[in-house]
Amino acid sequence: MTTTAKIPPISMSKLYVGNLPNETSETSLRQLFLEQNLSCTSILVKRGGYAFVDCPDQSSADRAIDKLNGFNFNGSALVVEPSVASGKKKLYPGGGGYTHDHPPTLPVTATASGGWMRAGA
Repeated sequence: MTTTAKIPPISMSKLYVGNLPNETSETSLRQLFLEQNLSCTSILVKRGGYAFVDCPDQSSADRAIDKLNGFNFNGSALVVEPSVASGKKKLYPGGGGYTHDHPPTLPVTATASGGWMRAGA
């Protein structure tokens, strides 16, 4: 008989950090968190002046929001808030709200005009 140990879920909170100056790097953003005594596990800076920051728990995320939302960072007032996943998944051709997790029950075929149509439609 084999037993498997239950691994507790990892509790992390992701933040959106917006209105970043164009020259912001992951290193400079991590330095800001360190200077403010805030913990983060990973930082991903995206082009367009925003980043995603993973905090180890909700308490750390809340402290980061309290300290950094509106904070003047290199001339820009930061926007720091909980990251909201888009929840959008790539749809199958033909749409209908079907995602890769829930394939359509009817086959999808291409039309002569280049569009898509569900069989039987």
